[in-house]
Amino acid sequence: MTPKDIIETLNEWLYKHRISIAIAILYTVVAISLMAPMASSRIINGMFGDTASHVGYVAQARTAIIEGQFPLRVAPLEGNSWRYPGFQFYSQLPYFIGGWFYKLVTPNNPYEAYKLVIILALIIGGFYTYRLGYQLTKSRIASILGGIAYMSAPYLLNNIHARGAFTEAIAQGILPVVLYYVIQCYLTGKRRYLIISSISWFCLAVTHIITFVYGSLFIGLLALVVIIQTRKTDFSFKRLIVPFQSYGLGWLLGFYFLAPVVFISPYLSIRRQLEVINPFSTNTYTPLANLLSPTSLPPEPSQSGLAGTYGLHPAIGWILLAAWGVTMYYHYFAPSLPPKLQETRPYMLGLLWVFGVSLFLTWSPVDIWSILPRQLWVTQFTFRFLTHVMWAGSLLTAYAMVLIFRRRLDRRHLIIGILVIVLASRPWLPAPKGNLTVDQLKQEPLFRYSGALDYLYRPPIRTLYGKAELPLLSPDWFPGYGTWNTFVNHPLILDAELRYPAWEEGENPVIFIEGEVPLERIANTAALEVHFDGKVIASFPLVSRELKEKVPLPPLDDSKNDFGLKFVVNGATHDGQPLNIRVKRLYLDGMLAKNTLMPVSETEPNCEQKGVSTVCEITVTEEANIVQLPVLYYPDMLKVRVNGQPSQRPFAVHHYDYNLTSLDLKPGTYTIKTTFHGLAWANWISGLAWLGLIGLIISPKIGRSKD
Repeated sequence: MTPKDIIETLNEWLYKHRISIAIAILYTVVAISLMAPMASSRIINGMFGDTASHVGYVAQARTAIIEGQFPLRVAPLEGNSWRYPGFQFYSQLPYFIGGWFYKLVTPNNPYEAYKLVIILALIIGGFYTYRLGYQLTKSRIASILGGIAYMSAPYLLNNIHARGAFTEAIAQGILPVVLYYVIQCYLTGKRRYLIISSISWFCLAVTHIITFVYGSLFIGLLALVVIIQTRKTDFSFKRLIVPFQSYGLGWLLGFYFLAPVVFISPYLSIRRQLEVINPFSTNTYTPLANLLSPTSLPPEPSQSGLAGTYGLHPAIGWILLAAWGVTMYYHYFAPSLPPKLQETRPYMLGLLWVFGVSLFLTWSPVDIWSILPRQLWVTQFTFRFLTHVMWAGSLLTAYAMVLIFRRRLDRRHLIIGILVIVLASRPWLPAPKGNLTVDQLKQEPLFRYSGALDYLYRPPIRTLYGKAELPLLSPDWFPGYGTWNTFVNHPLILDAELRYPAWEEGENPVIFIEGEVPLERIANTAALEVHFDGKVIASFPLVSRELKEKVPLPPLDDSKNDFGLKFVVNGATHDGQPLNIRVKRLYLDGMLAKNTLMPVSETEPNCEQKGVSTVCEITVTEEANIVQLPVLYYPDMLKVRVNGQPSQRPFAVHHYDYNLTSLDLKPGTYTIKTTFHGLAWANWISGLAWLGLIGLIISPKIGRSKD
């Protein structure tokens, strides 16, 4: 092919797709304009949202890519660099794309890479809303406006600017793609739509679990309404085969990610949070007046006039609300619809239902959550249902434009419509606030909020180990901003009894405690008491800044399987607040050698990161048989090799409130290689599914080449 032929082919392609290219350019301009609060490349927008955390994760994603991780599984710097699997349990695709942008496009600025991912999601979400709207309404102008309505929806802007909900915003860009190709599968049953639909479901699953779960349910609701409406005229069960195949294949493609979420999450710290926080308790964010408000206002009064999270004012937006009202009127009360809408009337009704049900769940005036399965509590906040108000309302916007203007829509309506929609979204673009610079974040790119603790594996303690740092938090704790301080500064939790299993015969445990006492806060005198099963077994006056004591534990009754430890401070502080003693060491000693550690403080200096693996050179002595590695423990998700051979089953030993991978080894010198690889059987299922998909893609081409 000559250069002239290439140019002619390119020109033909550009001419053929000129309208789509023009619409994509329009959406790019709109997307960039909606990113105005993030215009700065130097200072990260957001005082209280999670933007900085996600930018830090983009930076860590680049490090993971350089390590050779594919797919992304662990955040290399998070949790003391102990291989925290945030990407495995939380999200992969947005950070993977952001990491590559940071590596190749914006190598000096992870914030710019972060913004590029969001802009791309906005464009894709708007464009596929337009494509589906055009298929349903046959009106290009109305559908273009529907896409802009989706891009500028108040909740999407809240996620981008107020909450800094990076992965949810990207999922909102993917959801219209999923919806479009599911409908193509249903209408045509073509192989290419099956392939693309499967990939789009996979992308949504590995981006945001909550949007994937509820997107499945609400797309199912839309399908149910359409089936009911067309059951006598244009429906057969055969048409459902391809959509179900695409959904099932999407699950299989993402099974390496979804299976750990399903099977391992009961042991992760976030599960406790999901089990006790009823979404109904979060509807204070979404009173009906605010949902219907034409402008951005906090849901509750405050002295500053600001919401607890600056700019977080969930609302429907009057563009989408008006579209729902107009379409509702024409569907139920108008004598007739325009001829080109008659064929897609079932979809119109389905969208009305999706909008209404999701709005009801957002407002949630009655506690229906108590009677729903606990698994659905995964949504956490009722305002998350506004995602489904968004896509239903944006498509209804296209319907409403056709219903109001009929065939009279022209470019004037397009220009005026763009201005009206964008201006209507203006109140949800908050004034930029922030003081964290990109250079500061690059120095320490950590996921600095409770999400950095969400996916810690925390099984109950079954065995006491000598030299293992004792937990400071109750087994019932769940991640939050307050408990982050426990992991960073190790304050001793006072007046709370933690229970531990009984020690073995022949052991004589002694508590060793080292800490730092803030003497300046003590009003007069104070003493630290150690309680054992409700009895005081030691008391130390707090007269020195350095605390260093040891307390032998009394004999335990043979009938008891566990015991309780509690630390109590007697004495007042100047400010009346509890006294926090910063813990440096808190462990038991006097255990048998088989239950005594080489703690991570001793093993970590002998370890280094080689690609995706942690490699340690360890010498085990007679005094301690348990080797504690600087790698967070997750059952069946680690590949551990000792001197080149697969190890016996590793297990978890606590280090404060972390659980680290440990091995029981005989005295000797060992090379230990540890790699986080996920669930092997789930990896195989996904691998085979991807091979099958590739086969599905190339098989028609192979067939044609043989001809």
